[in-house]
Amino acid sequence: MRVRQGDVRDWPFMYALSKIGIIDSISPWRKQPTEETLNYREAMLKGFWTWIQQSGSIVFIAEVPIEEGKSNLETERKQPIGYLVLHASAREEITGLNQGWIMDLGVLAEWRGKGAGRLLLEAAEEYCREHRVPYLGLAVTSHNVRALHLYEKFGFAEERKLMVKLLD
Repeated sequence: MRVRQGDVRDWPFMYALSKIGIIDSISPWRKQPTEETLNYREAMLKGFWTWIQQSGSIVFIAEVPIEEGKSNLETERKQPIGYLVLHASAREEITGLNQGWIMDLGVLAEWRGKGAGRLLLEAAEEYCREHRVPYLGLAVTSHNVRALHLYEKFGFAEERKLMVKLLD
């Protein structure tokens, strides 16, 4: 398993995985049919690659070799299994301090818990260090326990709470 910088050729994979992965991030507080949420997500994704390019964001792709006999590292085919979108020039909303912000992260279900998320986070962290970005932030739905554990294990700490109240 390795991580490389992504490009527009990775967009179909990212688009498909993002539509599948959103299910894990839907808050139980939001009372809306899943289909409506998926339609909203799909509409938002239509401009996401353009935003990635215009904002100077970086895409990292986790991939594994597709085993087809013996081949060298230069010619072997690889299968993407996850991605991370890093906006490395974000500003923290209260202090204005420069920070990296993980806009989106997804790993194929069958590869979760096998190190892909950790490798993607390491790539984002290394990029920020190399570019002297002092902080790295992200947002995660509080009920997405698997993601919370990964982020906490990786050293992320809760800084704020986003709260919601369902009004009748």
